[in-house]
Amino acid sequence: MPQEFVSRADGYVKWLRERVGSRLIYLVYATNLVFDGAGRILVQRRYDFDWLSVPGGALELNESIRACAERESLEETGLRVEVERLVGVFSHPDYNLRYPNGDCVQQWTACVVSRPLGGHIRADGAETLAVTWLAVDEALPRFPPAYRAMVRAALESPGEAVLEPVYAEPVLTPYYPLLRAGVGHAPVILPGAMALVPNERGELLCTRRTDDGLWHPPGGYADLGETTTATIMREVREETGLMVEPARVVGLYSETPLMLARYPNSDVVHNVGIAFECRITGGALRADGDEASAVAFKPVEKLLAQPFTSLTDTPQILRDYLRRETWPVLR
Repeated sequence: MPQEFVSRADGYVKWLRERVGSRLIYLVYATNLVFDGAGRILVQRRYDFDWLSVPGGALELNESIRACAERESLEETGLRVEVERLVGVFSHPDYNLRYPNGDCVQQWTACVVSRPLGGHIRADGAETLAVTWLAVDEALPRFPPAYRAMVRAALESPGEAVLEPVYAEPVLTPYYPLLRAGVGHAPVILPGAMALVPNERGELLCTRRTDDGLWHPPGGYADLGETTTATIMREVREETGLMVEPARVVGLYSETPLMLARYPNSDVVHNVGIAFECRITGGALRADGDEASAVAFKPVEKLLAQPFTSLTDTPQILRDYLRRETWPVLR
């Protein structure tokens, strides 16, 4: 890549880099697999990396994954598309990026499948240098590992979202305090995971949170160096004492104001979270005494009857949990 490379990042990414520099950070991306009627996939040549790519980009504040995927496809390729389904989230550290200017990213990439609605293929001449349709077998060897994994998952699992391998580096870096040290209380986008863990009676594992005194399913933000599946296993263990393993993706949540959180200390967060149904593999119930003052299994109906505020995502996630036929939801 030429030494004169200049990042074309704008919006949220540019704002964030001006405050945290080139250090390793999470960025939430939407990646769009667009197939035509002949089963070919829409591909493009990028300005920043030499490998073959597909449409996608970084999420903006107050933007949903669905809107981001559709916007990026139109901007980069000239096609209007409609998101049809969620393939999964791909966040393995093996997919970390180092841009030519030194910016380092752990991708937290929500992959979706879309169908074209109209428009005309054309490269934007900035981020995208060329666009075309290719047969999947021809495109796959030219993709980097992350895109190969996404395309294979989309083709092999058309009904359910895929589960990432459970992986965590020996030493994790808590991301929330690292980010706040650079941006203060300003609005930021943070990825995380939520767990829906039933017992044999169908009651759900929940914690009484110390911030609002209400019962919520366990969950939390991703640390640098782990996959989504490792995030939820760690969070459940820390908050409740139980060991779990993810069994199925319930949904992915990114829409605001549903996922906009304002904390008592004035922190503002645009949360992006993947919800898993999990099974218990061991451990013993105990509250961490920090984020959770108590832990128990509660009927879903009783959880929904709590006096939640309109900006709490828990009721929507619980309602989606009860409608298994709609999984994986994309909100």
